[in-house]
Amino acid sequence: MFCPSCGKPLDPNARFCSACGARMTPVPPVAASRSSQLVRPRYPRLIAGVCAGFSEHYGWDISVVRVVTVVLAILTSGIGFVAYLAAWVLIPEAAYTLPQTTGSSTI
Repeated sequence: MFCPSCGKPLDPNARFCSACGARMTPVPPVAASRSSQLVRPRYPRLIAGVCAGFSEHYGWDISVVRVVTVVLAILTSGIGFVAYLAAWVLIPEAAYTLPQTTGSSTI
């Protein structure tokens, strides 16, 4: 975990940054942050976010999902590629969210 204000590495249980004193917002556990709906996230997508969506929804490693997708697209004579395109169209895009701030505002 890193401080969003100064970028210094932090203990995951830290409430304040030891370098700059910024207050840390609690991060929900991965299991609790999973949504019940499969969506294509805006980050960390490479092409359309289909692989990132499956990896976040099911808790899989994103690199493994991407490798399996490429292998299936090549070995199935294009059927895997068509399935990826269909998933791109059918799976909704995730809502755009703004990054969280630490509470200090500069005007």
